[in-house]
Amino acid sequence: MYPFFIFNNISSSDKGIFVNRLPPIAKPEKSYEEIEIPGRNGKLYIDNENFNNFTYEVTCTLMPGTNIRSISKWLNGEGKLILSTELDKYYKVIVKNQIDFEQIYKVCNEFVVIFDVYPISYGTIEKEININTTSTITITESTYKIRPYIKIEGSGDITLTINNKSLILKDIQEYIEIDCELEEAFKDNINCNNKIYCLDFPELQAGENVIDFLGKITNIYIKYREAYI
Repeated sequence: MYPFFIFNNISSSDKGIFVNRLPPIAKPEKSYEEIEIPGRNGKLYIDNENFNNFTYEVTCTLMPGTNIRSISKWLNGEGKLILSTELDKYYKVIVKNQIDFEQIYKVCNEFVVIFDVYPISYGTIEKEININTTSTITITESTYKIRPYIKIEGSGDITLTINNKSLILKDIQEYIEIDCELEEAFKDNINCNNKIYCLDFPELQAGENVIDFLGKITNIYIKYREAYI
């Protein structure tokens, strides 16, 4: 099978693009803060506990009769990128370059797409869990922490604890939704950040994750995607 990529749900094959080669994905670099201290040899490095974006280049060839302007419109802006070498994952990307029509015709219909890639990739399948008692969720595939979506159905004051990190919710009416990735709480699209108190939003880790709660809860609905570094 020839290599291909999917950008925003459209395959390069369907656009009449032959992908010469998909380079392997390199592990992103960790982010460090460099500090120079007078009188001290070398530098002091502080781990920021995150990773930097990286550049991914794909060399392509246009097949005869391909609509170049349609391709230029498609390969533009931000979106999700899936590679044929790992169809179970997607990357958040931005297309960094514009296709040069004149250059394509000069170089045997070849062109390069340059993606700026967010360092974490995600599973294409969204997983869902419903719980109403103390439970353990086992994450077997992820190699990076997961920031899930959580919907809590209940009332009054509630404390949700995941892996010994607590999220305190005040005066809940029927339900509240929490997007841990965006660090936002809401109900019916109304911001409810004033109802939650925490040092850090809940995360799921590789391995076992213990979920416990206090208060009047009828159901906890969790959605997440595997995360990879």
